[in-house]
Amino acid sequence: MRLDTESLRALKLVAEVGGVTEAAARLCLTQSAVSWKLRRLEERVGRTLLRREGRTLRPTRQGRELIEFADRILSAHDAAVQRFRGSALSGSIRLGATDDVAVNRVAGIAGRFRWAHPAIRLQIRVESSLKVAEWVDAGEVDLGVMPVEDHEVRFDDFVLWQDELRFVQAADAQFSADDPLPLVTFGSRCFYGRVAGGLLDAAGIAYEEVLQSASIAGVRAAVSAGFGVALMNRGFMTEDQCTWPGTTAIATAPDINYVLRAAEGPLTDAQKTLVGELRGSVPPE
Repeated sequence: MRLDTESLRALKLVAEVGGVTEAAARLCLTQSAVSWKLRRLEERVGRTLLRREGRTLRPTRQGRELIEFADRILSAHDAAVQRFRGSALSGSIRLGATDDVAVNRVAGIAGRFRWAHPAIRLQIRVESSLKVAEWVDAGEVDLGVMPVEDHEVRFDDFVLWQDELRFVQAADAQFSADDPLPLVTFGSRCFYGRVAGGLLDAAGIAYEEVLQSASIAGVRAAVSAGFGVALMNRGFMTEDQCTWPGTTAIATAPDINYVLRAAEGPLTDAQKTLVGELRGSVPPE
């Protein structure tokens, strides 16, 4: 059995964006070509890799396992191509990102990018979403990757992917309706707490902020320990967590958009190249 890199790339991107249409646009392919790559990949591994949930395609357990291998395979492949093709790019790039993006996505891309373009000085700063947005507006970073609400997406933002927001608790936790709901947040410099507070206030549910952590690892750990309930991405949930039952009494939380935002001014060639990497585009031949 052989796994070709472009089929793996298609699987990874469809899983990230949730559909064939957007993935095809980013890969500069037709939708039928992407669908064919996915079918061929499923035939080769003999497993169903994607399933439809409403209007969204999500990876199955076997799909997630293959995507983990795909990350490593594509990272090595793309880095080797760039390395031996040679890069004449130089300059500096300041990139701002939130904690979850830096850990799950930016770190791998940055490693490949620095190896492929050794003359480019890449600096990464990690902070809360509101702080990263401030850095971009002030020109303190050249590019920012951050989650924003629907109404905060700007006309020149590039939406990388979307995720659902859910109130999450430990699967074995129980919270009394007679006491204020213990709320775990990402801190005052992130909008998650603001959105959570607005939804709870509108529903007349009393709450108390019991922990603030700018780190997704810290919020996950607090929730899993049963310390409280957090509004967070569906994709952040772990197997020992579930949706808070009180969700049925409040309005639906808005979807979250992860955007790539550039500071004002024309991008340099080096910055454009990194934008292409962050967007998941295929390097030009």
